[in-house]
Amino acid sequence: MLVTYYSKGIDSKKIFDNFKVSKGLSSDETKKQLEIKQYEEYHGKYYTLYFDFSYNVDKFESLNEYLASINDKLKYDIKNTFPNYSVLEDFGSIINDNLLILSSKIKEKFIVIIDEWDYIIANNKFSSEEQRKYLSFLKDLIKDQPYNAFVYMTGILPIAKQLSQSTLNCFTEYSILEDDKYYQYFGFTGKEVKELCKINPKLKYKEICNWYNGYKAYNGDPIFNTWSVISALQYSSIKSYWTDTGRVDEIFQMINFDIDGIKKEIIKLIKGNEISINLEKYGTNELLNEETNNTNNENNDAMKEDIYSKMVTFGYLTYYKGKLSIPNNELKERFIKALKKRKDMKFYYDLITNSRKMLKMTLKKNTEEMCKILEEEHLNIIKPGDKMDHGNLKRIIEHVYFIANITHDIKEEEGNEKGNSDIFFYPKMGNRKNGTIFIVELKLNKSAEIAIKQIHEKVYYYNLKDKKYSGKVLLIGINCETATKKYTCKIEEYNVDQIIKKTEKKRKSKPAPDSNDIKKKLRS
Repeated sequence: MLVTYYSKGIDSKKIFDNFKVSKGLSSDETKKQLEIKQYEEYHGKYYTLYFDFSYNVDKFESLNEYLASINDKLKYDIKNTFPNYSVLEDFGSIINDNLLILSSKIKEKFIVIIDEWDYIIANNKFSSEEQRKYLSFLKDLIKDQPYNAFVYMTGILPIAKQLSQSTLNCFTEYSILEDDKYYQYFGFTGKEVKELCKINPKLKYKEICNWYNGYKAYNGDPIFNTWSVISALQYSSIKSYWTDTGRVDEIFQMINFDIDGIKKEIIKLIKGNEISINLEKYGTNELLNEETNNTNNENNDAMKEDIYSKMVTFGYLTYYKGKLSIPNNELKERFIKALKKRKDMKFYYDLITNSRKMLKMTLKKNTEEMCKILEEEHLNIIKPGDKMDHGNLKRIIEHVYFIANITHDIKEEEGNEKGNSDIFFYPKMGNRKNGTIFIVELKLNKSAEIAIKQIHEKVYYYNLKDKKYSGKVLLIGINCETATKKYTCKIEEYNVDQIIKKTEKKRKSKPAPDSNDIKKKLRS
């Protein structure tokens, strides 16, 4: 867009004359006229140089070869743009020298636009020495050069101003984590996504929120993954589009699982929980020095902070007010797939896969498949000699519904004065309207029917009206025969209004407390 806006070689007047930039944005008339004047002064008035430092890099064996190819392309463009000039006669092999010669000959300054400036740093194609040489090349291309009107540079990694090799201290950096001026341009805002959803009504805003929201600006405003939102709306399909565009290392190549506690924390994040941690900015300097840092693993906490900072920088995690989390379902899917690649984490991958199937079968009320999953998990968890009691049955339920932690708040032993049901699954705050509540009662050596009967007799759903839920309620009875390790399940489905009516009948039939009884209790 910037190339189109500034470039002399592109007739973009018809495009931008229709946008706000040509008409002024300010409500103040004086400022508005100044903005219109700036539009007329700068639009289409420059030769623009566009560099994409991720394009075709893998075709070259060395950095020198790659930079030489850029110089050759530059010469080709100059020959076509200025066929009547003899500037190429003075050209050598150094790009910034050539641009200086060109600028002095045509008496023009350039706008330089660099996309993915950090690809060569984050990519392992070239050696650390060549990566440092690349930073020196950038410094010579950009800093204090009279041919530059201005330089605009995009990338993931913050610039390492402290590196003596780069000294790219001529830039103002803007980051989604701490910028209050341009933060809304790092992705789509909620308002923008709602407008886009009107174009394709097949997808609901809430679905897109669950999958592509989760990044937060400095003030907590939600920021959406632009590529994924556009792809979902274009193909009318909610799924992960991250793998089609990401050029960053695989998630689990970033993580050192030998660091104490990190396995549990990753599983905690996948379950939808947050981790409290103090993170510093991860930048070019840290990436270039990783080989040195990895040989010194004495400081467990410092290494963990570096890993998480890196994952925030690359967009795999989000960080807000000292809390670390996985932003959305799209990234959770990426984490879950990555578990399968490590033998020491495959247990968790299988756990998530099986629990996802259990949740699906529960919502479909397929009790036969539910029993099969329970029996399989029973064999995995309960070892020979273990006592099969109510506590171990709860352990099995915790495993088979592991993934439900993402969609539900799970409470144990909740109910009323008549008693408590074993487990309640409440839809999380954002899904109270359409989510499904599970009320689960467990039995050993009895029957699933008895479990359901107990839910009704003790009115475990008594307080649902006060919790302001809508949607469906599933009453789930599960029984395990300890001798045979066989399970039976029974499910009854109601909507919340039906449950509330049942509750109201119970409330009306419940006798009011006798005042004399109350006085007796108070005296005692």
